[in-house]
Amino acid sequence: MKYLRTFSLICFLGLLYSSCVKKENYPDYPIITFNAFTPFCSGATTDSAYLRVNFTDGNGDIGHPSGEGVTPDFYIVPLADSGNGFYKIIHFTSPATGKDSTLSYAYQIPNITPSGSDKELNGIIQINLENAIQTISSLQGLIPNFNFHDLEFQVWIYDRAGNKSNVLTTPPCHTCGF
Repeated sequence: MKYLRTFSLICFLGLLYSSCVKKENYPDYPIITFNAFTPFCSGATTDSAYLRVNFTDGNGDIGHPSGEGVTPDFYIVPLADSGNGFYKIIHFTSPATGKDSTLSYAYQIPNITPSGSDKELNGIIQINLENAIQTISSLQGLIPNFNFHDLEFQVWIYDRAGNKSNVLTTPPCHTCGF
């Protein structure tokens, strides 16, 4: 009987607590904020880095199920210091086509929609920028007046309904060796 009373009290307190926990009400479109930039150094050079972005979405329609063959939904445009503290999009002449190109990257987020009736999502997306860092490093001597050791990134995502998040510009991210 004593155990039943204790168990009942614990269940009652648990229900009371869960009814008092405030449910987040996120909008039905994604919102992103900067979390971290972590470079990985090999001597004085950066060979890869992780970019972490916090996100929220009220109806949880982030990412696509595998095999759908959809377009990417996570976009990154690196910006380099133009020498005077102002960051600019990296334009270059493509060696393959000879045409003016803008350095940008697109990724596909896997389906992370929760099951059940409460679809609100918040979390962290982490992207490995190994290919981006290697490409940026290869452009170092080809584009004058840019400091490729201090980078900013413009980042945005789309949900499955086509809603675009805010465009996030990260704070300056410093690579290795400086």
